[in-house]
Amino acid sequence: MRGTLVATSIALVVLLGYALSCAVRPYRDCWLCDGKAHHRSKRNPKLSRPCRWCRSTGKRLRLGRRMWNRARRVHREA
Repeated sequence: MRGTLVATSIALVVLLGYALSCAVRPYRDCWLCDGKAHHRSKRNPKLSRPCRWCRSTGKRLRLGRRMWNRARRVHREA
């Protein structure tokens, strides 16, 4: 019983920490272009093109923030 309570409280602290970090910093660097908004071609490293994953912004919305935005949208529309 006590081990379950400790594990649950640790999981809750980790979850709240991640939620807080998503609220403070909702964007992260794009995984493909590393936040540079352009990525290099693998065949010819001298060529670069706009990143399609981040739409040439260099930033992407974090997973936790996307889930929070979707939950808020569903709540508003209900």
